[in-house]
Amino acid sequence: MREVNGSELLAGSDHEFVVNLYTVILNRWPDEDGYRHHLQRVENRPDIRRQVIQDVAASAEGRALNVELRFADDPQPDAAPAPADPVAAAAMGGAGDALAALLATLGTVPDLELRALHRQVSDALGAIATERAARVEARLARLEQRLG
Repeated sequence: MREVNGSELLAGSDHEFVVNLYTVILNRWPDEDGYRHHLQRVENRPDIRRQVIQDVAASAEGRALNVELRFADDPQPDAAPAPADPVAAAAMGGAGDALAALLATLGTVPDLELRALHRQVSDALGAIATERAARVEARLARLEQRLG
């Protein structure tokens, strides 16, 4: 089960919202049709963003990824106790312990820094997607010339 804080996805421009929706909930870059669909749903309608987040998390793809969606105003479930020294526990335990140690470490990074890093990653992925799309279009154009 992968827990996602839906409240962290609500901010940003409509474009940033849709990109974050896909990258955070579905662990992938948005496909062109999905991007357009969700962008049209939320364009200049910030009031519908929470519903869109819930819809994507509840989709077949979101369910297959075992996404558990939470919002800041949701009641918090009882949490398991954290190990006294998560780094030491990770060194002695398995992958689950290493993940717990990483999450404990991330908890010490200020939210503003995490948001800035997330935005940088989002921008970099956008640039990569744009560059790859241009390459694909150039290849298609060359193929059409050869065939045409």
